[in-house]
Amino acid sequence: MTNLKNTLLLACAVSLTFACSEKTSNQEENIQELHEAESSESTESIPAASVSFSNEGTTAIINSYLDLKDQLVATDGEKASAEAKNLLSVLENSQIQSKENLKVAVEQIANSTDPEVQRVAFDLLSQQILILAKSEMLTEGKLYKQFCPMAKNNEGAFWLSASDQIRNPYFGDKMLTCGSVEEEI
Repeated sequence: MTNLKNTLLLACAVSLTFACSEKTSNQEENIQELHEAESSESTESIPAASVSFSNEGTTAIINSYLDLKDQLVATDGEKASAEAKNLLSVLENSQIQSKENLKVAVEQIANSTDPEVQRVAFDLLSQQILILAKSEMLTEGKLYKQFCPMAKNNEGAFWLSASDQIRNPYFGDKMLTCGSVEEEI
């Protein structure tokens, strides 16, 4: 009788062990699948959108800025540097009055391939681009002023985007969707 009890207890223990380990394994697989789905969804790029202003120079500058922002979102320092060089070329060919203020920050981005260095300069650039965007009449598309409270060591920083979906250029894939829309321009 004691042997039968011990055998039954052992059988129950073995059955529970297998059942629990299978459940844990299934839960781990489900969690992994969910994480992969969230990861691929969050890093999905937003289709590039452009905007138009009454001034063609402003249109070219803002659209070039948006391309630069996208490279910082992707945390690609080399491509961000290339986009900054493109923006410098656009600035050289424009007739806007405040281009000297813009050039300082753009040159800092162009002269580095380190995304962290570029992001510091991008904050200064975004401040100047906002002034430019608000000084001209937007004729096509929308611009959104977006804000990340954790950028700049929790001081916060903003950027402009042609989409209302948050894609954070200050943290890239580390905190891709950190931020909020503050204003539609």
